[in-house]
Amino acid sequence: MEFSNSPDRLNELHVGQRAAVCRTLTTEDVATFAQLSGDYNALHVDPEFAARTEFAHPVAHGFLHASMLSNLIGMKLPGRGALYLSQAIEFSAPVFVGDTLEATATIEKIDIDTRVVELAMKIVNQNAKTVLRGLARAKVLRLAPEPASPESAPQRTFDHILSGKRALVTGASRGIGRATARLLAAHGAHVCINYHNSAAAAASLHGEIVSLGGRCIVVKADVTTPTGAKDLVEAAAGSDGLDILVNNAGPKIESAPFYRISWDQMASAYSSIAGSAFHVTQAALPHLKIRQGRIINVISTAALGRTAFHWMPYVAAKAALHVMSKNLAQELGPSGITVNTISPSLVPTDLVSETPDRVRDAFVSRTPLRRLATVDDVAGAILLLASPYASFITGENLLVTGGEIMI
Repeated sequence: MEFSNSPDRLNELHVGQRAAVCRTLTTEDVATFAQLSGDYNALHVDPEFAARTEFAHPVAHGFLHASMLSNLIGMKLPGRGALYLSQAIEFSAPVFVGDTLEATATIEKIDIDTRVVELAMKIVNQNAKTVLRGLARAKVLRLAPEPASPESAPQRTFDHILSGKRALVTGASRGIGRATARLLAAHGAHVCINYHNSAAAAASLHGEIVSLGGRCIVVKADVTTPTGAKDLVEAAAGSDGLDILVNNAGPKIESAPFYRISWDQMASAYSSIAGSAFHVTQAALPHLKIRQGRIINVISTAALGRTAFHWMPYVAAKAALHVMSKNLAQELGPSGITVNTISPSLVPTDLVSETPDRVRDAFVSRTPLRRLATVDDVAGAILLLASPYASFITGENLLVTGGEIMI
């Protein structure tokens, strides 16, 4: 079952598959490696010293030609999405400047569940003599779906359901935030795209929205700090105010049992999820009160019911945001502000890219619609709560689960 717009690299691999790269070592290679590594061993860089040894000539650094293995793993096999886990190396013969080397990798084992590939690695010189051999382990990372390009995405007609509204979406450069910003703009809102690290992704979203006739601005901000949140809100509101706030920013999920979790990890998750929503909402409140605006906080079904174990920092922070949202709905209701949450089930984004296929298949099997949620499914639910048709809905948690959870 595919969960990405592009093929899963793991499905393209098979035992016995082989790849190779070639390289002729130069004096410049040795000098550059010495500079980068700090290894100025005279055996490598001093011809006079080397001449007094049994080798007669300078010997290239072992890890200079071993770096060809990194080329293989990252660019050839497994290639796309490969994360080096380990590498055993045995140097069996010296390598000299001028040697032409061929490095090969051959897949010996593939573990589908862990996505770990084991490869036999070998380097031979121009005389077919083996100079290095070893065993590598690499993990083929699951890639989140690539955002649809303007050409391939459905060409939505811009209507006016959010005409005249200004919206701020935190964590908008990727995943759910990206789809939400795009959809709100498609329905007439002037959208502020917030990002922290992914400048290129935010810029591409800006170009996509503008190319389709929408209006948006891009603002870099660290929403886990009061100052960052305040500056972001001021940029988003401008002189026109703010009508819609979507608190979506959050960290990549890290899975670990309780005994391996530190309180610093818990505190970091609270800061990234509940803290960012707290700071941005507090900064936006004066604007939202004037416009009787909407606050929509993205949580997760992983924080509901029995919760997703091994995700404690994430689910605890999302649960805190859920309770905070209900409390705010009661406090801000008299001001005409609605506060709601969205709880999607598993959505294939980069935040959950480590989720094993068997877990994804289990989600699909118990979901009446027999598929996972998409970022556009979640964005559609956010649009509903941001629209005039949800003016009397507050304090609610809208499930986007395809029927996996029914209340």
